[in-house]
Amino acid sequence: MRCNLIFLLVWIYQVIGETKVADFDGRVCAFADFDSDRNTDILMVRNGNLTISLQETKLWEVLEPLKFVNSTSWKIGDPKEDNLVECATGDFDGDSRIDVLVSIRRGNNQYKHTLYISRISNGIEEFDALEIDEILAEPAMSIDINSDGFSDIVGFLPNGSLYCSSVDVTGMILTDCSKSFNSFPIKLTNYEGMPHLFVDINGDLRADIVFMTKDSDGSLVMRVFQQQKIGWVEKTWIPKLSIAQYAFVGAPIPMDYDGDGMIDLLVPICRELACTHVTSLASYSFTKGWSNVAIDMQELEIIRADPYSRVLFRVGDYFANGFPDLLTVVYSSNIENKTRTKSVKLIQNTECKNCEKNGTRKFEFSNLELVQTGGMAIGSIDMAVFFDLLEDGKLDLLVEYKNVKHNGSSIGFMVNKNEFDTTFLKVQIFNGVCNVNCDDRTKDLGPGSTVTLSGSCGSFSMSDGWGGSSQSIQCQTPSTSYRTLNLPYLFFGLGRSPNFVDELNMGIPKYKDMKSQWFNSLKQIVPNSRIMVQPTESGHWLSRLYVTPSQLILQSILVITSVCGILLMVALFLHYREKKEDRYERQQQSHQFHFDAM
Repeated sequence: MRCNLIFLLVWIYQVIGETKVADFDGRVCAFADFDSDRNTDILMVRNGNLTISLQETKLWEVLEPLKFVNSTSWKIGDPKEDNLVECATGDFDGDSRIDVLVSIRRGNNQYKHTLYISRISNGIEEFDALEIDEILAEPAMSIDINSDGFSDIVGFLPNGSLYCSSVDVTGMILTDCSKSFNSFPIKLTNYEGMPHLFVDINGDLRADIVFMTKDSDGSLVMRVFQQQKIGWVEKTWIPKLSIAQYAFVGAPIPMDYDGDGMIDLLVPICRELACTHVTSLASYSFTKGWSNVAIDMQELEIIRADPYSRVLFRVGDYFANGFPDLLTVVYSSNIENKTRTKSVKLIQNTECKNCEKNGTRKFEFSNLELVQTGGMAIGSIDMAVFFDLLEDGKLDLLVEYKNVKHNGSSIGFMVNKNEFDTTFLKVQIFNGVCNVNCDDRTKDLGPGSTVTLSGSCGSFSMSDGWGGSSQSIQCQTPSTSYRTLNLPYLFFGLGRSPNFVDELNMGIPKYKDMKSQWFNSLKQIVPNSRIMVQPTESGHWLSRLYVTPSQLILQSILVITSVCGILLMVALFLHYREKKEDRYERQQQSHQFHFDAM
């Protein structure tokens, strides 16, 4: 374990001021750490260009607002098509640099893809374009199919057949990887607007692929493929959601909402085809099957940021209590002015004591006041996602809105200013792959330590200090299409317990004979920690732990400092009194008449 300047800087921010960040123009396309400084950066699409906006924190600018500085920028298409662009990041050629897969919507069930490979030329980062000839029926996924650590391109062709391509170490040759799927159906109909998932369904910490497909009658069928020695094999784990029971559904949300250590798939049940009103959530768990979860939307109309996407909610543990919350944008009505405005709504995961079928949790609107910036207040809000500014373990809200000044998209932040006295655990698992052209910007974990490995899963368990226990499970970047915009790490809220995390288990999406090559465990972890992990082929996983001091530590230091200051002042005062009395006594002795001298 070792301390890092970034985390010292975060503490200084907490001590002497509040986090401020100015709004800036553009539309969010993806999140990743492009410059390997352990801060999450934003990939923006603006005027037909992709631009990497780096999150900067400098010690000498600690009193200034947090900055996002534009770095590499390159042209991708027509400036009028910014709202049709989607991005997925990954390391496609194994050089430990982040590459970008861009999909541009050309029409119904028509997506054109281009892979941009990161290169360094004369000390300057550039992105070489690799055109993908096939037109796909949806934005492609960026996941590792063949266990080599490289990201692969997976999607569906318009005729319903599977598309899977890998990139070689040169970054310029595409090879077919569809043979990795054992007995894949000849044709499937993908459910338009639904992002496919790469999550652990059965609790073994190995991510499974969940394809969102549509049955002949229009029902949602989630087809699960598990990685085995012979390849990806289909499992009939999830019964279909019959259209007779649930006619209209939104995109499934992967989360462990009840803290039982198993990932649940929460499917929004809608009132109409457009999914603007959600009535309940259907939840699937590998151990419990299908059940219903209550959600109180108060008849508010949900805003979909992208009309061709069925993503309604984003997930994050805003209160850091171990139970993930939901985030969405809705229309709010003003009865007096007879107007409707868009607002961000945080839907809190709360305890439920009278739920049906022994349910323990429900979702209801939080009473927290979310403070908007000036641009948001006069603009039109389109989307909100979770984002951790300064990587301080408090999830803030990133808001995308229409700017009234130029009618384009802008980004602002609602900073999490609430003091919950809670702790957290942040885990980031890298791909650990490096070829001869590896990036060497960071030496902390060695080559290959800067690219997040999609589908890596982690679970923790700990005692809560009140005789109970807490546990949870998550998977890293479970989806990469339809702008789901997952953060490139696992974020676990630990609640108010100051206890150590008893055990953290991690698994990567690789099928290996030796368990140590795909599984690792860490024990007795300090709360408020950020853990960065890199698996290796030898089975010896490299890890670094960085501790972020909490507000409780800060308050304790202030109290101790105050007490020590008071004691020092008392000691100085007594010392001064003693010196004054000694001086007075010496003066009295000097004026005393010596009779013996006569």
